Amino acid sequence: MQITVRYVAALRDRMGRPGETLDLPEGAADSEAVIARLRETDAAAEALAHPSVRLILNDAIVPRPAALADGDILAFCPPFTGG
Repeated sequence: MQITVRYVAALRDRMGRPGETLDLPEGAADSEAVIARLRETDAAAEALAHPSVRLILNDAIVPRPAALADGDILAFCPPFTGG
């Protein structure tokens, strides 16, 4: 299964890239598996596990853990503040 991962705002800076394509085994079909996979090779991915980071799956905000399907686009979005 292949998905596209995108990092939004400060997470893009923290990860050092705007996103990537991941090939996941069939048993790894949720957002928590994606985070675990990214943590294996990048310590910065720890930030993605923070509960305040929102998940956006195919342009819709979804709760954790989010089930994934082949071709999905999963974005990690940090909390925003305004003033």
